[in-house]
Amino acid sequence: MFKYIPTNLSTIINISLITLTPFSLVKAQSLFTDDIDNEKLLVNTNLEFSKHILSWQRGVTDHTPYIIESYQKKLLKTGKFYLSGHASYSFYGEQTNTDGMFPILGRFPGQHRMTGKKSSERTIDNMDLSITYAPTSWMSAHARGIYTELEFPGQNEKQIREAFVTFADLDKLPFYLAVGKKTVNFGNLESYNPTTHSVSNHFFRVDADDPVVELGYLSENSRATFTAMKGGRQLRVADTPSTGYLDNFAVSAQHRFKYSEDSSLTVGGGYIYSTIYDSDSANHPGVAPDLLTERKRNAAYDIWAEVKHKNYSFMAEYTRTERDWLATDAPVEAVTLQAAYDTKVLGKDARFSAVYGLGRQGNDGDEFEKLHQVILGSEIWVTRNFSLSTEYVYNKGFVPLIMISRASQADVETHTFIMSGKLFF
Repeated sequence: MFKYIPTNLSTIINISLITLTPFSLVKAQSLFTDDIDNEKLLVNTNLEFSKHILSWQRGVTDHTPYIIESYQKKLLKTGKFYLSGHASYSFYGEQTNTDGMFPILGRFPGQHRMTGKKSSERTIDNMDLSITYAPTSWMSAHARGIYTELEFPGQNEKQIREAFVTFADLDKLPFYLAVGKKTVNFGNLESYNPTTHSVSNHFFRVDADDPVVELGYLSENSRATFTAMKGGRQLRVADTPSTGYLDNFAVSAQHRFKYSEDSSLTVGGGYIYSTIYDSDSANHPGVAPDLLTERKRNAAYDIWAEVKHKNYSFMAEYTRTERDWLATDAPVEAVTLQAAYDTKVLGKDARFSAVYGLGRQGNDGDEFEKLHQVILGSEIWVTRNFSLSTEYVYNKGFVPLIMISRASQADVETHTFIMSGKLFF
C-alpha cells in the first residue's frame, strides 16, 4: 500500500503543474528528490519547509513563526505557491500481559482493544497536503488537510486541520497577527522519536476547531504569543463551560541563549485558561463517558527547556493543570524527558533517540493514577525526502482519557515494535 502513495501524489501534482504552466516549462525534475524552484512556475516545492511544517513530531506549536521566518530568510519566495506533502505508513507489532489491552498512545477507545495478548496491524498514520502562499512580504496564507486511519470517533478520516492568514514583516516590525484554524501555541510538545506521540503531546496538545486570533512577538532569539479562542470544546485540550467567542485564551513565551554556532539553551513556558480537565467526566464528544454532573474551569501551565550541543539534543517538559480534575480528584500532570543524537549512517542522515514519559492523573492506589512510556527510536533518511524508522515502545498502565474511571488498569504492561516509512515533498 505504501508504495502506491508516491505514485498517486506524483500524478496529482504533475497534473496541477501542467494546468498552471505551459508544458514546455515543466522540467523533468523529480518531486521526490529535489526542490522545485523555477521562476517560470507558479507552483514550487521546498523540501526543508515541508519536513518541518508537516511533521507530526517536530515543530508542533510553532507553525506561524516558522512560516514568517521562512519568508524572511528567503527559504520561500513571495508570489509563489508552495505545495507540501507528507505520508506516514507504519507496522505495529504489540505484546501485552493483559488480554485485549494495548495502550499505545495516539489511539482511541475502539483502536485500543484487540483480542489476545499479541496483535499486529498496518496503518496509514497520516497523510498531509498543504499549500502556502504570500502575495506580499507582509501577508501569507497556509492551509493543511489531513487523512488518517486513527481518527477520533465521530470525526472524518479527511479533515482540514489548519487554514490561517498571517500579517507580518519582520524587517519592519517584530510583531505579527495570525487569524484562522491552527494548532495553538501552548507548550513545546515536540517528540524526538520518529512516530509515537510523547506523553506531553498526548495530554496537552491544543488544536483549534474554530478560528483563533494569535498576536505574537518574534525576534532572533525570543518569542511570545497571545491566542484568543472561542469557548466550548475545541479539537483537543481546549474547553470551557461557556461558549462565548473570547472565553478561552493561551499565552506562550520562550528565549534562546546562544553560546556558539552549535550550542544553545532554550527555555519556555505557557498557560491556557481552560482545558478539558474541567468536569467530573471525561467529556470527549462522540462517546458515552461517565455522566457529567459538575464542571469547574481548570487551567494548565507548561514549562520546558532544550539544550543543543553539536549533534546532541536534550529536552525536558512539564505540564500540569491548575486544579484537580473532578473526574479523578487529582491534578493532571505530564512529564517528557528526551535525548537525541544526529549522525551519519552509510553517508545518510540519521537520528537515534531515547524518550521517557510520565502521565499522572490520579491518587495513590487508583487504577488510573499514572502511566509510563519509554521509547528507543532510530530514523535513517534513505533519500532527502524518504526515511525508514524503528521504535521500541514500553508502556506501563492502561489509562484511556475517555471513561478513565471505568476502563483503567494499572498493571497492564506492553512491548511494541514499530516500523515506519515517511515520505515528504
